[in-house]
Amino acid sequence: MRFHGFSPQRFPFFYGWVILFAGTLGILASIPGQTFGVSAFTEPLLEALSLNRNQLSLAYLVGTVGSSLVLTFAGRAYDCFGARRVATAACMLMGVTLGILSRVDRLVAGLLSAVPLLSPTSAGFIVLCFCFFLLRFSAQGVLTMVSRNMMMKWFDRHRGLVTGISGFLISPLFSMAPSLLNQLVETQGWRETWWMLGLGMGCGFTLLVLLLFRDNPEDYGLKPDGPLADRALGSQRQRRAVSPDVTLAEARRTLTFWTYAVGISLFGMFMTGLSFHIASIFEAVGFTAKEGFALFIPSAVLALVLRPFVGVAADRYPVQNLFVYMMAALILSGIGLWRLGGSGGKILLIIGNGMAGSVYGTLISVTWPNLYGRRHLGAISGLAMSVTVFTSALGPTLFSLSYSWQGSYKLCGIAIVGLAAIATLISFRLRDPQSWEKEG
Repeated sequence: MRFHGFSPQRFPFFYGWVILFAGTLGILASIPGQTFGVSAFTEPLLEALSLNRNQLSLAYLVGTVGSSLVLTFAGRAYDCFGARRVATAACMLMGVTLGILSRVDRLVAGLLSAVPLLSPTSAGFIVLCFCFFLLRFSAQGVLTMVSRNMMMKWFDRHRGLVTGISGFLISPLFSMAPSLLNQLVETQGWRETWWMLGLGMGCGFTLLVLLLFRDNPEDYGLKPDGPLADRALGSQRQRRAVSPDVTLAEARRTLTFWTYAVGISLFGMFMTGLSFHIASIFEAVGFTAKEGFALFIPSAVLALVLRPFVGVAADRYPVQNLFVYMMAALILSGIGLWRLGGSGGKILLIIGNGMAGSVYGTLISVTWPNLYGRRHLGAISGLAMSVTVFTSALGPTLFSLSYSWQGSYKLCGIAIVGLAAIATLISFRLRDPQSWEKEG
């Protein structure tokens, strides 16, 4: 029997607001597969599997890179099958993967029994690569991509407003997640925490997706923005003069696509490395691990304050403006990491992370539909997400190598400053395909 859920046409208000709520929950549900969601389990995994930090980071890198290579295909599947079907599959896969991770050491023992020639280190590495591949693909990759794209399809002129509202809810919860998960691991145990998360995703959230997720508003006789579509932005109406028929092949031939895709990904690379090794980073300069996890909270507060202003700006200004703002924030974060333990380093890291966090969700959501339209949004955003996931996968390994070589993480701070500065300079030379015209 086919499950239909609720009909958007029967709602007394525009169903896009339900989509905003459901999409926001979808992004929040990806927390166990985000790097900061895995970071609370780093130390227990090192102990349970007898791996060193470099080996664990490399397993995370292999699994994440592997997932990035198939995300473009997931984006095409989204274009073909819609948000509800693809998100349901992602939730079920994520739930199963979290259940496997809760027994990962026993799975390693089983592999050693089946293949006696393997060493415990090799067996642990192989199993973690597989688990990280499934987790990163289903959570950070597919579920996040589908949730964001679904919201962008239901809104056009007010995408900035929508991402601002969504980010207002997401930013503090994302930032508090490392501390909350760390507390759960300490009080309940890492196995039990992963098991509970897997049960919640595989059963509870899958049902919510079936009930609420929908793809195109036109499929139900509605239009993007609903009643807001006919309202003015300011004193005059504005529209984007962008073709809705840009294909993936056309988009990826442009320097604009690669500049924004790689530039946006720098934030993911920096934050994954920072989150994955947050305890070690702070202990290396004389702070405690608890102070490291607490760093995310003031950054979240700052992101929360700035997010509404970023949302309004996204509806009024080109993508380039937001991009330059995020690069400037990354430069501050890099300087903060470089000088962490010294004068003002921690403050700069908090401010930079907060500023970058306030714009990241908006930028990664509105960039692709604003520049290239909605028709091939899944494929284009899927490739962009592949770049993001691939680049973010490098973060933990690069941070780990920096510590192995120099005994500190300063090199990572210097590197992100240089890369963000280069991306900013390139963006000034781009011919932005997003143009704005006034209508009387």
